[in-house]
Amino acid sequence: MIPDMSVTYDAERAAAINQQLVIRSLSATSRKRILKNTGRVLLKESRDHIRQQQTLSGKSMEKRKYGRGKVLKKMGKTIKFFANTKNVRLTWTNRAIAKLASRHQFGIPEVFDALKMENIHGKPDYQQPASRKQAKALLNEGFRVTPQDTTKKPRKGKTRKKKPSQKWIMENMKMGQAALVIRKLRKEERPPKTWKVKVPARPFLGVMGGDASQIISDQIEQERQRRSNGSPKIGG
Repeated sequence: MIPDMSVTYDAERAAAINQQLVIRSLSATSRKRILKNTGRVLLKESRDHIRQQQTLSGKSMEKRKYGRGKVLKKMGKTIKFFANTKNVRLTWTNRAIAKLASRHQFGIPEVFDALKMENIHGKPDYQQPASRKQAKALLNEGFRVTPQDTTKKPRKGKTRKKKPSQKWIMENMKMGQAALVIRKLRKEERPPKTWKVKVPARPFLGVMGGDASQIISDQIEQERQRRSNGSPKIGG
């Protein structure tokens, strides 16, 4: 079972990196303000990771297997943070999105079956032209055709089979035909009832532990300075 994705940062643990920053000496109002400001910073960092397509460690995210668009693009718009006097948590209010985020954060594979695919993409029409995804799969499995198949001009004598283009496959093969050939090339007698789709780990939510501690500690120090500049003393 995939858990809902969230990350929580504890203020007292972060403050421990600096003996002078004692969060317990601050009022409840100050503590909550610190965590709210921290949440804003963490939210911005998480969205920047998606915008820049970089993981928490600064590495480039693995790109889509199919298509050219950015990954996780829409996910950043709905991240929320929730702060109280003890911690701040980044998550999503939509559980389906939170579970999907968890897959990408940790690289958890997704299991599909025919019904699930039908719910996502609709019932397939096997008389439709082969898809680009099928064309790529055929070529990856070593699919070849005779030159006569790819040209109108007949050739005499023995001819070697050649690798067709994706365009040729999509224009000359049906979806059902392509699916059958793929299964034969993979030596699958029957289509699998379920199959796993690998999801690369793309950790993007929050920041690295040391960075989180520093962000919270900076916010604590800013609050101490704010309270000392004409505001009531810390703890008041």
